[in-house]
Amino acid sequence: MLKEISERAFSNRKLLTALIILNMMGFFAGMWAYYPQIAENPPHLWLIVLDCPIAVLLFAIICAFLLLRLEVPDALQFFTSVYLVKFAAWTMLVIALYWNYYLADEILGISTFLLHAGMVIEGIILIPRIRPKKYYTVIILALLLLNDYFDYFLGTHPIIPPEYVGFLMYESFAASIAITLSILLISKRKLTTL
Repeated sequence: MLKEISERAFSNRKLLTALIILNMMGFFAGMWAYYPQIAENPPHLWLIVLDCPIAVLLFAIICAFLLLRLEVPDALQFFTSVYLVKFAAWTMLVIALYWNYYLADEILGISTFLLHAGMVIEGIILIPRIRPKKYYTVIILALLLLNDYFDYFLGTHPIIPPEYVGFLMYESFAASIAITLSILLISKRKLTTL
């Protein structure tokens, strides 16, 4: 079933166009949301800081490749799938943990949660397209763990209240490993028919 959904989604030119537009809008909205953090970090750290905006930008690029009928590199699809699921799920967890903080503006809090749920779905529908190699997994895992190190030991994670940062650090390192290996196993075992 997942494979069918993926094939239909990525072969529909109108849907691909809509996904490109929506994800580019998400990229620019993310850049706006991250502006305070971008302003306080040097440019060489922006790739570490801009987790979700980079994930949706990469998804838009994949959709553009498919729209133009170009070959999408497997490593890009694997990386994007992991990035979408990991950082969107992290953001949803943060919103749930800091519900009162994010519901200061209810519409923004709820819409942010739902938009990140959409990112998780995008990451999942990419899985049937992935033909991973073991070294992709090692590289992606190393990049994610490096990102986690920067986030929690050098302070590049999104600006959030301090209450749950310790828990989020453990969750983030564990999620990097679990999500990367899960997507690898699912794509290798062709469980995408579930």
